[in-house]
Amino acid sequence: MRVSAYVIHTRPFQDGKILLDALTLEQGLIRGVWRLPKKEARIIPGPFLCYEMELSGRGDLKTVKSLESVKAAAVLEGLSLYAAFYVHELLEKLLPANLPLPEVFALYQWLIDSLHSGVVIAPLLRRFEVGLFSELGVGVNMISTGRGEPLEARQLYQFHYKFGLRPYHGEIPKQTPMLFVEGQVALDYHAGKWTDKQVLSLAKELHRNWLDSLLNGKPIVSRRLLPKQPFQGDRHLGVPIFRAV
Repeated sequence: MRVSAYVIHTRPFQDGKILLDALTLEQGLIRGVWRLPKKEARIIPGPFLCYEMELSGRGDLKTVKSLESVKAAAVLEGLSLYAAFYVHELLEKLLPANLPLPEVFALYQWLIDSLHSGVVIAPLLRRFEVGLFSELGVGVNMISTGRGEPLEARQLYQFHYKFGLRPYHGEIPKQTPMLFVEGQVALDYHAGKWTDKQVLSLAKELHRNWLDSLLNGKPIVSRRLLPKQPFQGDRHLGVPIFRAV
């Protein structure tokens, strides 16, 4: 089987071989064994480079019989490089193996091309996370309440991981919400208004907690490479609150 693939992780295996994880257009996330060429040309497949890869084997661990680059690698440095490492870790930890997800492949290509072009990183990562959540069927509903009621722009809502949005009228919640958000900000988030500072701040706080819930508290190591910017906005009952400016 021939596939289009990006290598997102490699590690030593046996003498002259490596294990690699690759995001493919046709088979989703695959894990394979690659025998390195002769010592004088022993080059480990690099990241951010699209390959045409030939696979064999019916089990979860494939044999990579050949791989050939089909386009020039994107050279990433600094924060762009760290952002790509962060995305690689999300893909490895969240994607099921051997499940075709062509939209995730396209989303990854878009991200790498955008990072290479020097676009502001934070909105890119938030858009990528939204797309990834959606393709995995764990998207965040910010257009209606947990009961399916449309949002009111000036109403304040509490957001819970399990229950979604609930109108808030000043009571003490029985369960501490993940955050409080005004209806208009939630609607702007749903519309993808990433140039809005409140929307971007909401997305960062929301996605961090959403990922922690999806990963059951497993750490995302590559977060340490990205700048730490703790939430500096208003809080209510100790919980971040997002209102339209």
